[in-house]
Amino acid sequence: MAVQIIEVSRRFFEQVVRPLLERAFPEEARQMACGVFGYGSECLGMDDEVSRDHHWGLRVDALMPDALFRGRAGEILARVGKEMPETFEGFALREGHVQGAGIAPESLEGFLRRTIGLTDAPKDLRAWLDMPEEDLVHVTNGEVWYDPSGRFTQIREALAYYPDPVWLRRISHWCRYFSGMGVYALNRALMRGNLVYATTAFGRAVKWGMELAFLLNRRYFPYDKWLYPFFQRLPDLADRMDPADLRGGAGRDVLGAPAADSGGDLGYSG
Repeated sequence: MAVQIIEVSRRFFEQVVRPLLERAFPEEARQMACGVFGYGSECLGMDDEVSRDHHWGLRVDALMPDALFRGRAGEILARVGKEMPETFEGFALREGHVQGAGIAPESLEGFLRRTIGLTDAPKDLRAWLDMPEEDLVHVTNGEVWYDPSGRFTQIREALAYYPDPVWLRRISHWCRYFSGMGVYALNRALMRGNLVYATTAFGRAVKWGMELAFLLNRRYFPYDKWLYPFFQRLPDLADRMDPADLRGGAGRDVLGAPAADSGGDLGYSG
């Protein structure tokens, strides 16, 4: 099994980065939140050999208040960067989504703005509805190892999952997407022999169906690349909604060809 870089980065932070920060910038360090989170397969624990071809390596994300970032981030990066080793446990420091190798400082408010479009936890239900679900994952994923002020941890906890009114509304929307613009559109396309549109409708239906399973399990769904691997881990419904079983009703596959085995009717033929 490939080494997951988040594990190595945690040791790198505790053994190298944290002592440097607390020695050289003790006041500033108390305002930081450090860990691995945000963008990248490693934040989801999904990095593998394929992941190593871009933006992969030792990584410590460091969030701080916007005023501190604007005033001191350059000095912090320059000072700490000078004392960084070139490698740790055989892994090179990385240049990632924001400036910095090994440690990547960023404004907390800026990070939240570019992920969920806010600068703090949502204050009302409308704000919850305006946040793309795939982007919520970028705030709640990964690990936070160091957060003396507790601010980022509090935001992550506040975003743990949707309030019930938002959850129920999203379920109703996804049911409509799946049935109306997915399965219904697929059936109409097959009736007309339009296999190109049937293929796109089928793809949308599969995606919405998996996302609906996440909603019913009260878990955020990730972006498309990792949707199916995480779908397979859901505690409920995954075994009954697995899109790898692509068989439709009446002994035909979902695009109208005879199926080798007519069992496992998913109801796509309606």
